[in-house]
Amino acid sequence: MFDILTAKLTDGTPVVLDDTVKREHLRTWRTEQQFRCPQCGERVLLKVGSIRVPHFAHEVDSTCSASFSEGESIPHLQGKQLLHSFFRRLEKPSVLEPLIPQLAQRPDLLVEHDGESVPIEFQCSRLPEEIKFNRTEGYRSLGMEPIWILQTPEKYRERPEGMGLFSFSAFHQLFFTKSLSPEDTLLTLSPDTKQFHYFSHLLPIDGNRFIAIHRKLPTHLQTFPFARPKLPDHHMLLHYYKSYKIHRTTYLQRSIFLNRRGVQNPFLRHCYELKLHPTELPLWIGVPVKGNRAFAVHDCEWQLGLLHLMRRFELSPTRVPIQRLRRFVHDYTGRSEQQIEACMDYLQFLQRFEWKKKESIPNARIEKEIVHILLERFLAIQIEN
Repeated sequence: MFDILTAKLTDGTPVVLDDTVKREHLRTWRTEQQFRCPQCGERVLLKVGSIRVPHFAHEVDSTCSASFSEGESIPHLQGKQLLHSFFRRLEKPSVLEPLIPQLAQRPDLLVEHDGESVPIEFQCSRLPEEIKFNRTEGYRSLGMEPIWILQTPEKYRERPEGMGLFSFSAFHQLFFTKSLSPEDTLLTLSPDTKQFHYFSHLLPIDGNRFIAIHRKLPTHLQTFPFARPKLPDHHMLLHYYKSYKIHRTTYLQRSIFLNRRGVQNPFLRHCYELKLHPTELPLWIGVPVKGNRAFAVHDCEWQLGLLHLMRRFELSPTRVPIQRLRRFVHDYTGRSEQQIEACMDYLQFLQRFEWKKKESIPNARIEKEIVHILLERFLAIQIEN
């Protein structure tokens, strides 16, 4: 059975179930009216229970589901109603579940803003990357830029605000956006608490782990276009670096104690061949350069691998051919072009120091340069824009 929030009467009059309609009125209404699906024209049943959000349901054997983004769950129904009420409060014209004939798609909402139509998709269930990509490109082909809002992960709904370490799966990362900030931001919505959650200024650590700033914004305080995250100040950037440094130390310690491959481990083999102890790597190895999310491994691992390549072929940071970088990133999973850009950013970082005397560079100077990288990453681009 497929559930929706919109229907039409037998005379074609559209019906929208928003949170302004009382359940008592709906219970009376369903005994007096017949409702049809706005897409297929089949009869739909008006469901008005005491727990679930009132909704229209197709018959069990109905096949009408092709144009909707996902099947209905309680959070999805609640989220769509909440967003519809939110846009109505802001006096932004919005339509629930409208059919876009050219695409045979129904976004959860279609909002009118400054003469443009903006599809809003509230995603609660898992969605293959290909489907999300195709739906997004479909909207763009009509000149519409969609906004995807993820349901707030349950483990973070009660998480206190502030900077911290967060784990986001590959599915969560599909919803990272740069539309709200120069660096990736994850915008989520919790229908239960009626709050937007921002996870902003995401700094990759390794794999699915990120340092980020978590903020909550009640729906009645939200704006549209959506509020932008506050920029971190210099004090917060220092906390970012301290946190990054702590996790860097933990990674290096774990690389020894949890290793089961010995020198077959590429990271430990490179340490051995470069005569470096894993827990005593200089601070200029393991730097959060821009674009480091392209690598699934810790910055220490791929940057040490790049330095190993440079030592092997006697290359300086200014003399690493692009062909070498292409062969280097071939050994890592991920998008090679983005990985090459991250490598070039790291080489530019190394060029700030006198390469032949790199072993004698004071830690204080290295740390100052790393904080400057964070400054450029989170603030400079925002200022330029």
